[in-house]
Amino acid sequence: MMNKVKWSPVRLTNLVEMTLKSTSDWSSEEKARQFVDILVSEGGFLLPEKFDTREPERFVFDVNDLSKFYEMWTSNNIGFGLKSKIPYLSWVDIHVYYKESKLFNEISSIFDERYFKDEGNIDKLLSCAKRLYDWGNVTHGYIYHCEEWEMKNQFDVPTGLADGGVGFSSGTRLDEGLPGIYWANFFGPVYVGFFGRRKFETVPAYHKEELSDGGFLLLTCKSPFDYGQPEVRKLEEKIIDHLGRKSFFEKSRPQKVCKVPQFTYEQKALGHPVEVIAYDPVTEAIPDPSRFIQEASQLSDELVESFKGKLDYSPESLEKVDDFILKKSYRQPEPWKKEKWRRLIQMLTAYYGEVLRRNLHGKWLVRKVEKDVEHPTVVFLVDQQEEDEYPFARVDKLWSERERADGLAVRYHLLAKGEIRKVSQFFAHFLK
Repeated sequence: MMNKVKWSPVRLTNLVEMTLKSTSDWSSEEKARQFVDILVSEGGFLLPEKFDTREPERFVFDVNDLSKFYEMWTSNNIGFGLKSKIPYLSWVDIHVYYKESKLFNEISSIFDERYFKDEGNIDKLLSCAKRLYDWGNVTHGYIYHCEEWEMKNQFDVPTGLADGGVGFSSGTRLDEGLPGIYWANFFGPVYVGFFGRRKFETVPAYHKEELSDGGFLLLTCKSPFDYGQPEVRKLEEKIIDHLGRKSFFEKSRPQKVCKVPQFTYEQKALGHPVEVIAYDPVTEAIPDPSRFIQEASQLSDELVESFKGKLDYSPESLEKVDDFILKKSYRQPEPWKKEKWRRLIQMLTAYYGEVLRRNLHGKWLVRKVEKDVEHPTVVFLVDQQEEDEYPFARVDKLWSERERADGLAVRYHLLAKGEIRKVSQFFAHFLK
């Protein structure tokens, strides 16, 4: 049994989110233009200010000149984001995949809940969602308050999941099951065929609507802010029972294997397997790994001094380092490009490595991970088995992707408990 950790996932309790997923082809410029037309015609808080493939977004979303946007949409970038900050934050992430990926295209949008003090904006969001459903031939979608998501799909400690992995949340992959029932729920034709039309025609709901392609929209209440009301919670459970509980993720049963439809991926084919070649900036950030490991203790002490007594080389102190990285990473997306920031990255890498070394009785080594690429590495024993950890890779991942679930505090806990090895062993066995 895993011990409870102090770290808890980042709380997003002031946001409303919309997620739409599809196996249809979204890759054409015409599809991009139609998407823009929907945003423009709906207007208001749905219209972004800037866009890019990473933060901070560089390109102005000018409806009179979107050549760069269409270029990005039709390239092999796969993912990019649209963002507004005025008057409040709104953010749209778009992922356009190819057939070979066997992944769902996805639109994931977050909106500051203050937009919805005007109840008319709730109607506008639902109107836009229905138009995007038609536009994208959506397989499944839902709109919810993020506090509700945390309550239903997020764990406070690393938890074993149905796929054999360990994580802080589940219910995000349709090929593993439906995430649950939320305020607004879009079920495309594949789900109507899977559950049976009669089930949708008779399902209890606050509002039920047959959509243009034969799919269904189910609402559980008037507003996404009503999710905590007892009658809404009861209705959600009735809907799940009516459609079939065996197809829905349940937080109380995280290892349950759900029954899912047979999905057909209709995206554009590349004609060859998708190959993702990741750039490893370690050669820029730490050009001399051998010298780095000799100076690691000094570098980490510099970070401790800069934190003025808030760091003490304990595993718990990594939470403060995670907070620091998430705050600073907004300002400099490629910190290894400038000496000042490169020094900071080296200090963060050294501190994480020293926490590992001191608490897990490890040692620094240099490992060659591929031709001409070497990483400073901490080697230690867990249950009498040797483990390697690459501190720079973990710092860089958190800095670049800004996902707290990939934080150093979580990573340390998983390593110390041997959970990383368990996942690796599972996949090694699965791939035999």
